[in-house]
Amino acid sequence: MVHDQRALPELTDLTAAHWTSGASGRLSVRRCVHCLRWSFPPSRCCRHCWSADFTVEPVTGKGVLLTWTEVNDQERSPRSDPAAQPYLVAVVELEEGIRLLLGLTGTEPGALRVDTPIRLYFEHLGGDFWLPFAEIEELELPEDRLEAVS
Repeated sequence: MVHDQRALPELTDLTAAHWTSGASGRLSVRRCVHCLRWSFPPSRCCRHCWSADFTVEPVTGKGVLLTWTEVNDQERSPRSDPAAQPYLVAVVELEEGIRLLLGLTGTEPGALRVDTPIRLYFEHLGGDFWLPFAEIEELELPEDRLEAVS
């Protein structure tokens, strides 16, 4: 299936939680029932204890930035869309230890640092498909909680 020139994956028992859980606003990931470790990318058996018993659980959607790159399609091919804009792709590590490769939005490359806090959000692609993206987690401290350092 193709959506706005983006190929959509086939939903299977292994991948459905990843592509559809954005409807709830939280990413859900397979977790081993026996050793409680996360299985991402999903597999038929646990990489740690070899169990085939999994549950699907939501994760916090919060984590940190590990690395990123700027992608510029115009550099790839002279026939690329002249209106194409550069975009950021990042590897993030969620609080649960799960690493994801995601589009990173709402920031410029020069503002990024390793360990910058991020959070996930989702773009609805139609039907059951929700694509996760990362954005910088703005840390807001109420003014009454700010203290002067002496």
